Amino acid sequence: MLDAIWDKSPLRSVIDGLLYEPSKLCDQDRARHALFIGVHLAVGLLALATLPIVILTASDAMGAAASNLSLLPLWMLTPLISVLYLSKTGKLGNAFLLTASMTAAFIIWIASMTGGLQSPHLIWLGVIPLEVALSGNKRIIKRALVICLLALGLIGCIDMTGFLKPAPLTNGGLSLVGALSVMVAILYAGMLAIRIEFLHRGRLCLLQAEEMRYRSIADTVSDMITRHDRSGDVTFASPTAQSLINVKPEHLMGNGLFQRVHIPDRPAFLQALSDCMNKSDDDKTPVTVEVRIVAQPEGSADASDEVKGREQLRWCEMKCAPERDDSGVVIGAIAASRDISKRKKQQQALEEARSEAELANESKTRFLANVTHELRTPLNTIIGFSEILCHPDLVHDNEAKSIEYAELIHKGGNHLLQLVNALLDMSRIESGNFEVESQQFDIVDLSESCCKMMQGDAENRGIALYSKNDEDIHEVCLDPRACRQILLNLITNALKFSDRGDKVMVSVRHARDHRGRKLDHMIDLIVSDSGIGIDKQDIPKLGKPFVQAENSLQRRFEGAGIGLSIVQGLSTLQNGHMSIDSELGIGTTVTVTLPLDMTKTALESDDPSVDLIVPIESLLIKEDTETQANRAHKVA
Repeated sequence: MLDAIWDKSPLRSVIDGLLYEPSKLCDQDRARHALFIGVHLAVGLLALATLPIVILTASDAMGAAASNLSLLPLWMLTPLISVLYLSKTGKLGNAFLLTASMTAAFIIWIASMTGGLQSPHLIWLGVIPLEVALSGNKRIIKRALVICLLALGLIGCIDMTGFLKPAPLTNGGLSLVGALSVMVAILYAGMLAIRIEFLHRGRLCLLQAEEMRYRSIADTVSDMITRHDRSGDVTFASPTAQSLINVKPEHLMGNGLFQRVHIPDRPAFLQALSDCMNKSDDDKTPVTVEVRIVAQPEGSADASDEVKGREQLRWCEMKCAPERDDSGVVIGAIAASRDISKRKKQQQALEEARSEAELANESKTRFLANVTHELRTPLNTIIGFSEILCHPDLVHDNEAKSIEYAELIHKGGNHLLQLVNALLDMSRIESGNFEVESQQFDIVDLSESCCKMMQGDAENRGIALYSKNDEDIHEVCLDPRACRQILLNLITNALKFSDRGDKVMVSVRHARDHRGRKLDHMIDLIVSDSGIGIDKQDIPKLGKPFVQAENSLQRRFEGAGIGLSIVQGLSTLQNGHMSIDSELGIGTTVTVTLPLDMTKTALESDDPSVDLIVPIESLLIKEDTETQANRAHKVA
C-alpha cells in the first residue's frame, strides 16, 4: 500500500524528473540517486522553513552578530546545488563531494564568527564524513576526511591571526543558537546513522538474495560448483558432489577435494587453479583441466576403512574462472566440475578402433607383400619351364628333361593351389562362412593317418615323426575335416621349422586344469618339435593372419603365415582354443584344446569339481630331450 502511495505522490514525480538519464541506470543505482535527491530536497525545504524562526529569535540588542547568526540555516540550502549537479551529470560521488565542500566552507565562516576552535558549530565537521559514507565509495570518503581536516586547520589559522573577530560566547543569543546547532547536528547525525544502517541492511539482504540465487543455481545444475580461496582450499561445494563422487559437500571443504584427486593428477589440478588466479583482466577464457577424482562406492557416502578398497576413479572435467572483489582484486576461483567418464570411454573406444584400423591396414600391406612373395616363386617356375616346353628346340627330344620340367610345373601349381585354398579358408573363417559339422569319429585314427600322410616329407627332411595317444580316447563328436586340417597344418609347421635329426611328436590326450586334474570332457591335440623354437616376445604375434616370427621378405622359411591363423579359427569354431609354448633353440609345443562333443561347451559340464576356467599356461607341454627320446613308437 505504501509503495502504491509513493508511486502516485507528486514528490516521486519530481525526483524522477531530476534523475540524470534514468534509462541508463540500473535499479540499484536509480534507487541511490533518488534517495540522494529526496533527502537533499528535504534538507533544503527544512532550511527554508527554519530560516524565519531564527531571524525572529534574534534581538536588536545582539546587533550585527545576531544578524550573522541568523544566516546559520542558509548552509542547509547548499544541498540544492548538489541536487542540481547530480541531475545534470549523474555523478553521485562527485555530488557528495560537492555537498561536503560547500558544507565545510560554510562551517569555516560560521565557526570563525562564533568562537573559532571553540565554536559549537564545529560538530558539523564530524557530520560531513558520516554523510559521505552513504556513497559507499572509499575514495570519496577519504577525500571528505581530507576536506574536514583542511577546514579545521583553516579555522585554526583564522583564529590565530584574528582575521575575523568572533562574537563572545557569553552572549545569550549565541548560546541559544549554538545549543540549537549542536542539537540539530546530533539529530542529523542520528538520521545519517539510521540511513547508513538501512543501506547496509539493504545491501546485506541483496547479497543474501544473490547468494541464495546462486546457491539455488548451484543446487540445480548437474555440475559440481566449488569455490576456492587463494591457497586452493575449498570454501563452498554444491550438493551435486553427492551425485558426482558420492561424497557430502562438507567433506570437500579445505583440502578435502585435493585429497580426493588422483595423485598423478594433483599437479595438473593445482596448476589449473594457479593459472586461473593469475589470469589477466582481459582474458575471459576459463581454465580447463581433466583430472581423476576418487569416488566413494554407491551406498556409502562416508570414507570408512571398509569401503576404501572399493573406491573407484572417475574422470571429471573442471572449468575454473577467477573470483574478484569489488575493486577487481582476485580473491579466489570458482570451478565447475562434471563427470566425463562416458566421454573418456568413448575416446578410448575410438582410440582402440583407430588402432584396429591401423592394424587392419598394416595387415593388408603385409598380406600383399607376403602373398606377392609367395606367388612369385611358383609362378616363375611355371612360366619358365612351360616356355621351355613350348620350344622343342630347347628340349632336344630329351624326354627325361621334359618329365622333370612337367613335374616342377606340377609342384608349382600344387603350391599355388594350396596357397589359394588356405587364403579361401582363412577368408571364410574370418567372415563366419566356414561351417563345421559334428560327426562321431575316432580321433586317434585321424591323428595317426595325418602322421602317415606327412611321414614321407619327414623322412626326406631327416626328421623323426612320432605319435603318442591316450588309450582311453577314441570316439569324439567334432568336425573331422577341421580336425584333419588342424593336425596337418601343425605337423607341416613343425617339420618346416625343424632341422635334420630333430623330432616331431603328435599326441592326443585328455586335457588338464591348472591343478593337473584330468578333464574328461576335453581333449588336447598336441604337436611338439625340437626345432629352432620361437622367441618369447614373438609368441603373442603368432596366430594373426600373415604373421610369422621371422616376418620379412628375406626370411629363411617359405609360407604366407596363415597356417596358425587357420588352426586358431578352426579351433574356435569347435568351441576350443589354441595355445603355444616355445623356447628359442629348444623347440615348440602347440596345443589345441577341444571338447569331446563340440555341441556341448565347457560351461555345460555336469561335474562341479571341475575347474571350468583353464589357464592357457597349464595346457602347454614342456618336455626335455630325454622324454622325447622315450616316445612311444615311430609311425610306420
